[in-house]
Amino acid sequence: MLITQLAASHGPALTPTDRRLVAALQTQPDRASYWRAHELTDPLGLHQSSATRLAQRLGFDGYPQLRDALREDYLAGDGPSQRLRGRLERHPDGDVLTSFVDDESAALAALPRHVTQPELDELADRILAAREILLFAQGNATVLVDLLARRLERFGMRTVRLVGSRRDLAERLSRLERDDVVLAFVFRRAPAVLGPLLAVATAASAGTAIVTDTVVWSSPRPDQIVAAPRGGADDFLSLTVPMAIVNALVLTIARRADDGALQSLDRLGHLLEQLEA
Repeated sequence: MLITQLAASHGPALTPTDRRLVAALQTQPDRASYWRAHELTDPLGLHQSSATRLAQRLGFDGYPQLRDALREDYLAGDGPSQRLRGRLERHPDGDVLTSFVDDESAALAALPRHVTQPELDELADRILAAREILLFAQGNATVLVDLLARRLERFGMRTVRLVGSRRDLAERLSRLERDDVVLAFVFRRAPAVLGPLLAVATAASAGTAIVTDTVVWSSPRPDQIVAAPRGGADDFLSLTVPMAIVNALVLTIARRADDGALQSLDRLGHLLEQLEA
């Protein structure tokens, strides 16, 4: 565990207060890697500046940099089979469904602490102002691309699905223009293609945003990052939380859009009635 290694290597420089903070970080490494400074210090009755002093004594510029390093360390842990095994081992009585619902409910309940409505408003405005919305994901996260693309298209918006091989991505990026926005879904680890993808978008002066549960080290940095953990344990994690973010984003877009989006939905409804007649 990174925090343990850091504490060991900087041990002589740490104060008793530092050691209390380190112990708190070691107790819940999964949740702690997403805590803001006050979430670490308040339960201990400490001022949040103590988190900054700890981070600096451990060699970081500040607490956000320490937290990012802890999150990267936490997410870089086990492989898929170990994560699935870890989740199953937490259900020794076999009641997987109840435990799963409890875990997902806890993750959803924590979501508003990590993603605020102003963040969703900002992302919605980027999408509403775009000529085209290019949606990127790999692996299981491609279902989020399909969901959001269908929702946006029902509003009359133009979307491009950036999924598939690098050749597929290149062909679809060839139509990228400065008034477009690239929205990427990135979980656990950023794929190697993410950096080049953002570089292409930035070079075209297009907007960029990422929905993630991890630390995004890509260069160039995206214009906006919306980040929230998908669960409280380092094991098999579902897409329940990012799916909730996408649905909240769609509702936010509907609220902030002009009447054109709702009129598009009306036209869709009329077409469905005609086809079903």
